[in-house]
Amino acid sequence: MDVRLPNGTVIQNVPEGTTKEQLTAKLNAKGYNLPTDNPLEAPAQKSYTAGEAATEAAINLIPSTAKLGIDVAKAAIQPANTLEGLIQLTSGGLSKVLPESLMKYAVPEKRQQAEAVANAVGQEYTNKYGSSEGFKRAVAENPAGILADISTLLTGGGAALKGAQIGGKAEQIANVASQAGKYTNPLYLGGKAIQGAINAPSALTKGTIGVTTGVGRAPIEEAIKAGEQNVLKGTTTFAENLRNPQRSDAVEIARQALDNIRQSKNQQYRGGMVDISKDKSILNFDDIDLAKINTENVGMYKGKVVNQRTADVMSEVKGAINEWKSADPTEFHTPEGMDKLKQKIGGILESIPYEQGTARTAVQNVYNSVKSTINKQAPTYSKVMKDYAEASDLIKEVEKSLSLGKKASADTAMRKLQSIMRNNVTTNYGQRAAAAENLVNAGGAELKPALAGQSLSAMLPRGLGGQLETYGGGFAALSNPSVLLGAPFASPRLMGEALYKYGQAKGLIKKGINKLPTLPLNVDQTNQIGTLLYQLNQAKEQQGLLGQ
Repeated sequence: MDVRLPNGTVIQNVPEGTTKEQLTAKLNAKGYNLPTDNPLEAPAQKSYTAGEAATEAAINLIPSTAKLGIDVAKAAIQPANTLEGLIQLTSGGLSKVLPESLMKYAVPEKRQQAEAVANAVGQEYTNKYGSSEGFKRAVAENPAGILADISTLLTGGGAALKGAQIGGKAEQIANVASQAGKYTNPLYLGGKAIQGAINAPSALTKGTIGVTTGVGRAPIEEAIKAGEQNVLKGTTTFAENLRNPQRSDAVEIARQALDNIRQSKNQQYRGGMVDISKDKSILNFDDIDLAKINTENVGMYKGKVVNQRTADVMSEVKGAINEWKSADPTEFHTPEGMDKLKQKIGGILESIPYEQGTARTAVQNVYNSVKSTINKQAPTYSKVMKDYAEASDLIKEVEKSLSLGKKASADTAMRKLQSIMRNNVTTNYGQRAAAAENLVNAGGAELKPALAGQSLSAMLPRGLGGQLETYGGGFAALSNPSVLLGAPFASPRLMGEALYKYGQAKGLIKKGINKLPTLPLNVDQTNQIGTLLYQLNQAKEQQGLLGQ
């Protein structure tokens, strides 16, 4: 039962049968200084219909869950008292069911304390579930407590069925009960609510602010991520480019990442060639001779030279092949030796201007025959060259897509890099995005933060839509000054700063969570233990208040 003190304070869950004098004496011992002649009233408890109980439960769910979390924290930060209470609760329950012939050996004072804890827990459940009125009142005023009881019951029932190992439908029921116990646990529900509250602003800003500022979704996402990384890793690239857009960080980062890809390609090639050098197989020249025969008459007509340049380069190619064929096979006809012949013919090919198509085609055919000879007769070489060719193609594609070659200007490279932040801005957006991802993976982790910072650096919204919004808003503000309240949401710079701060707040939360001690428990187990601690703490508070 509940009792109201003269000052209006309500003492809840007073054990039934406690007299006014007993309660007054116990409360005075706790420092309440109640007059013995002042009656203690049992406050009129509100009655609820089923509909009213449901409505009040919806209103009280959040504060009730918060109180539950506080009670769990109280129990968790006082492990000695919590363990003592758990032992008393267990022993108190046993004291009530074991025969007196055994319990007479128990220490009377300890037995009385243990039974008092068990009585308090039992009384709490009686108050909540002993009558329909009590149940509706508990649902309305403490919905999280009811959910905690249901979760504990379902979790315990599921564990008991699983422990019985009886299989069949019982095991399915056990799994359903355990899952139901998880989803009715107020700590689980509260955690999901907090997670949703943290992520909701992020989801909102990505779409809405991306439109109002005209920069699109990508820079918004990067601004939030950059704030988190600033706290977690100390990076400042986004903020530096946001506040100083003249920096050329993005181009420098991209070129350094491209150089990393190039170095990795060369290292892989050198590593593969070590294995190839160990292969002493002697390769034949059949395909190479056939290619040479097929190109002998290119640039000639009935023994007469028609294309002097083609005739000259083919003569040079034939001379290189004949020189290699006559050399020591153990040195020059191995996969490694043939690779050198391929490189020599490749050098001749590179010296031919692109406009001399006939000469280039003839030499290219011979070059391919040497490459094919090595690939067919030396599988290891084939794999090394395949990887090398793919890496070379990747470098060429990135250079072309983002203008990162040595002859390209920084301005051109910057314009193409910036297009990565604007979805579908160009027909080859997909190629540029893929190229950017390759650079990020090659060590350019700060490329996107730099681009996002520059994209959000302007005070006025981007593009024609931004100009219309800005000037239209200025005219509208003359007749309705409240329009100016929305102006900050259209400024890329202001939103960039705000989103960066928001990301830093998320980073601080993550950093705090990462510093918490790691327990050998998963989230569900922790939540289950939390509800048990809450229920024990509820009983201990009442039992401790009354001095029992």
